[in-house]
Amino acid sequence: MRSIVGNLSLMSVMDILQWAEVNKRSGTLTLRQDDNQKKFYLQDGQIIFVWSDCEGERIADFLQFEAVISQDKLSEALADAEMLGLPFVGYLYSEKIISKPKLEEVLLHVVRAALLSAFVWETGMFEFTDELPVFVQNGPVKLRSSRLLMESAQIFDESGHKNRQIDSNRIISEIVQQIEEGNVDLPPIPDIMQRIAVKIDNPNVPIDEIVNCITDQILASKILKIGNSPYYRRASKITTLRDAILFIGFKSLVSIVTVHSLSSFSPRNATKIRQILQHCLICGMIAREVAIKMGGDHEQAFICGLLQDIGKTLMEEMLSDYMLSDEIHATLIADYHAEIGYLLAKKWNFDESLQSCIRFHHTPDRAGAHLNLVELIYLSNIVATGNCTVDDIIKTGLKTIDFKKVNISELIEQLDFFDESARSIINM
Repeated sequence: MRSIVGNLSLMSVMDILQWAEVNKRSGTLTLRQDDNQKKFYLQDGQIIFVWSDCEGERIADFLQFEAVISQDKLSEALADAEMLGLPFVGYLYSEKIISKPKLEEVLLHVVRAALLSAFVWETGMFEFTDELPVFVQNGPVKLRSSRLLMESAQIFDESGHKNRQIDSNRIISEIVQQIEEGNVDLPPIPDIMQRIAVKIDNPNVPIDEIVNCITDQILASKILKIGNSPYYRRASKITTLRDAILFIGFKSLVSIVTVHSLSSFSPRNATKIRQILQHCLICGMIAREVAIKMGGDHEQAFICGLLQDIGKTLMEEMLSDYMLSDEIHATLIADYHAEIGYLLAKKWNFDESLQSCIRFHHTPDRAGAHLNLVELIYLSNIVATGNCTVDDIIKTGLKTIDFKKVNISELIEQLDFFDESARSIINM
């Protein structure tokens, strides 16, 4: 059985049914949104039956409402049709329970009702399979999809739905639900990250074993370039991968490998992904500087700054499946990337401090545990935007940042340097 699966905001019901009619496809089109589901059965591109769990869109309900047939008679006809292996609609016609014109009128009404409600579905999933159940095959009534779509679209437009706006909350709920239920392919943790992490967990592992894990020449070149970047202020040039790894540190190596993997995650959004990663690299550099000034774990600070926005990377890919305006697209990412990133961080089994930084790097007051590290990343983000003054930053009321040790003016003055360093690394 072949199937086509997609998102209704990317390919509408109208597009799917027109495609099926032009190509004379036979099969079942299933539409799903939240807990609602409906099915259109097609034979040679024409609609022969519809099923729905939405009120007012079921043939049996309409037959009873119009007093065409009683509930007892309907149940009996359905049981007989199933026992004989006949199409339900065809059985009603062959047994002269309902005339063909009446059947066509009923099916037309129910299909139109199902289409009109589907037009309102701004999000949702569809699946078209080439399987057609026996109980609907070769029925007496076949409706042309193009005619129905044209009539339904006209009714839809006249009803005032034409300029209806996309429900952003529904999109996010749908994305989160797909992630939680495992119905979306989150990027797996890169294989090279797993291999390096296993090696690093062993305190006695020879450095050469870690070096041998890195077989990607582009990644190796990037590690060398980072080690030799002006940001690290090294006096002599590093010429071997081994020396570069020893110099930047194992933790920083893992974060660089992660960013390298994410940079190729969404080819259709390559430019946006590079911009996100460049900002994160700047944040990582600032976080590292602040941690050094305060006597903290500067490697961990660099990692948290670098990986804080992995949710944006994932959302750029997922939102590409929706037809959104630039404004709505940007708003959704701004509002929800931290929570989506947290879901990915949990999937990848990042440590709890990194998960907290990813989830609360814009809302440190919600952090609870690991507040010092979360506030450090929050501060790095503010400085990296370049849209604030020293007074603005001090007024944020951060509890764990010692502004006597951290020279904010100096960090702001270094922004161009950080930006140039990050740009040279990202655009390799």
